[in-house]
Amino acid sequence: MKIKNKKLVLWIALEIVLLAILFSFFPEEVFAGVGEHNVTVITNLTVGNVYPEMSNMSIENNDSSMALIPNASRTVYCWGLATDYNGWGDVQFGSAMFFDNTSSTYGAADDNNLHYTNSSCTVTQEGAYTSWINCSFDVWYYANQGIWNCTIFVNDTKGKTGYGYDTINISSLLALGLPDIINYGEVNATLVSKENVTNVINYGNVKINLSLSGYGFTENDGNAMNCTKGSIKNISIENEKYNLTSNNLDDLDLSQFIGNYTNLTLSPTVKEFNLDYRQNDTFNEAINATYWRIYVPLGVSGECQGNIIFGAVQAPGS
Repeated sequence: MKIKNKKLVLWIALEIVLLAILFSFFPEEVFAGVGEHNVTVITNLTVGNVYPEMSNMSIENNDSSMALIPNASRTVYCWGLATDYNGWGDVQFGSAMFFDNTSSTYGAADDNNLHYTNSSCTVTQEGAYTSWINCSFDVWYYANQGIWNCTIFVNDTKGKTGYGYDTINISSLLALGLPDIINYGEVNATLVSKENVTNVINYGNVKINLSLSGYGFTENDGNAMNCTKGSIKNISIENEKYNLTSNNLDDLDLSQFIGNYTNLTLSPTVKEFNLDYRQNDTFNEAINATYWRIYVPLGVSGECQGNIIFGAVQAPGS
C-alpha cells in the first residue's frame, strides 16, 4: 500500500508539472470542461466599418401626389434618415436623384422633363448614429406627369454606401399662355376685320386641345362685343370667328369669312388643337397660332370690347 500511494503521489506531481509547462507555453488558453463529453467555447470579434442604412424616406411630407406651377419651377423636398453604427459623423456625403419612374432611371442624364440631380444634399445629426439627409430639386412645370422616384445615396468615410427611395405622383397640369388683348384695329361697318394671329402657349405638362367660348359684357349674353355707340351697341357672337389650322392674310368679304372660319359660341366648344407640352430645356417650343376675324354689322359705333375664353383640355392619349 505504501508503494502504491507513492506511485499515485508521483503521478499527481508529474501531472501538475506537465500542466505548469503547458500553461507556460500557452498562458492565455483556458481549458473548459476538461474531461466532459460536451464543451462550449465562447467566440467573439469586433466589427469594424459598417454600411450606412437609409430609412424613413419621404417626398413632400409623404404626400401621394403633387401639382406643378404653370410657367415656373417648384421646389420639391425629399429626405431620409441615415443610420451608421460607426457614428453619425461617418456619413460624409449625400446626393439624390428625382426621376420619372417609367421613362428614366437612377444615374441617367438630367432633363427637365424626366430627371433631376442634387449632388450636395445636407447632412444633419439626429442622434448618436443617425442623421437626416435633406435634398431638394427645382422641378419645372413641364416635367412629365406620372410616378416619380426620389432615390438618396449616402457614402461613409470608408467608401461604404447606402440607398433609400420613395415615390410620388406628379399630377397633370393644364395651363395656357395668351396675350392680354386681341386687337382687331379699326374696322368699318359692314366689313370684316383683317386677320389677327394669336399664339397659344402650353404652360402645362400634357398635350392639349382648346375649349373656346365668348361673351360681350356678361357670360352667356350671346354677344361677342359691346360698343359705346350705335342703335344696337352689340356685335352678336356669331360675327366673331376663328380658324385653328390655317391662316388667310387677304381681305375677305362676309361670304368668304363665313366659309373659312368657325363661329365663336357662348357655350364652351372643344376643338382639336394637339398642342404638345414643352420638351426643350433651352426654349419653349410648345406654341401654336390661332387666327381670328370679326365682322362689324350695322347699328354699332364707337369703341367695342368683348371677351374670349380659352380653355385647355387634355388631348386623348396624352
